[in-house]
Amino acid sequence: MKVAFLFISLLFASLQPSFASTDTVPVGIRPCCAFGTGLKAELGSVPVPFFSIDNVLSPEDVQTHVFNDGSSNVVSSLFGTSEETNGLIFTNKGGFIDTAHVRDTADFAFYLYRAIKNRKEDSLSIHLTAELRERRIEMTNLDALNSEKLEEAKLAALLAFRLAQWHEVAQWYGLVSVGGFKEYASAFSPEDLYSNMLGALIALEMFKINPDISQKNFVLLFPQYFRKHLKQLDAQDEDITVAQLKELDGIWWDSNNRLPNKWVVKTRDYHFSLALLPNGVENGTQLALSEFSELEKYAEFQLVKADNIESFDILPVALKSKEIWTASDFQSLADVTKAEDDKHENNRNDALSMKLNNSHD
Repeated sequence: MKVAFLFISLLFASLQPSFASTDTVPVGIRPCCAFGTGLKAELGSVPVPFFSIDNVLSPEDVQTHVFNDGSSNVVSSLFGTSEETNGLIFTNKGGFIDTAHVRDTADFAFYLYRAIKNRKEDSLSIHLTAELRERRIEMTNLDALNSEKLEEAKLAALLAFRLAQWHEVAQWYGLVSVGGFKEYASAFSPEDLYSNMLGALIALEMFKINPDISQKNFVLLFPQYFRKHLKQLDAQDEDITVAQLKELDGIWWDSNNRLPNKWVVKTRDYHFSLALLPNGVENGTQLALSEFSELEKYAEFQLVKADNIESFDILPVALKSKEIWTASDFQSLADVTKAEDDKHENNRNDALSMKLNNSHD
């Protein structure tokens, strides 16, 4: 095992997350978690020996929260050597929950809430690290926000979720958050956005209870709020999560493929909404930020054209030529990705059918 660990450590030594410009702004993602269990990996076309990712947790494993400043890396995340533990948890009312996505969006909600609340002027411009395009949030007329109605907190939660929506798009188009490692396998994974919205709503609840919460207290208190929400969603233990994942092998994911192969994940959710029902369960709990949508008149999340990205060449000219994309463009971008994935799947099925026919001749 020590030999295997050393090999994997060397393999991923260069795969460090990109750091934000200050220790206050969270980085884009935690290095976790592709959908599935017992996941294998490959480097190029070479399988990595003695390596698999169980990728699952029980609710009681949700303990220490580490504000995402980029200090976590792939090795510490995968092998559980970091203070924070992440993975998938199956819930009867919320489907699969990706704890890393919950935490990522909660951290961004906290950062944005503090930035809005502690602003010095009526307007605010936030520039974040690029994700294929330059990310910035332009806010105006903020003094009109009603603090008693917690509109600053609601706006922060909504904007944090918008960041998560874009991240799904960017992953499909070839984003590399962890050096050299494209995230195709995670793009539009069916549990992602529901998990992100859960993180935004948990953070919002914390702001309502303690409007002046510090980062230190946010980090200390977040696990207990998270576990409370998991209990409300009827979270199951690790064995049940593994069993549920195995039932979906070949449907939602494919154990025959190896990370970072895009088609480790077979089923994707391309639907963008501010009101979400969980995938994979019946009569699940709806999560919603839609009642706060009118607050976006005070803030606009912008994706500003930067370097030429070849993967965007498949887009319609009207969309590709726009200098600035906003949340209103996300569904159009997702629709293009769905059409491309459907085309790939149809071609794959045709090829398999032809192969079977030839074998019978």
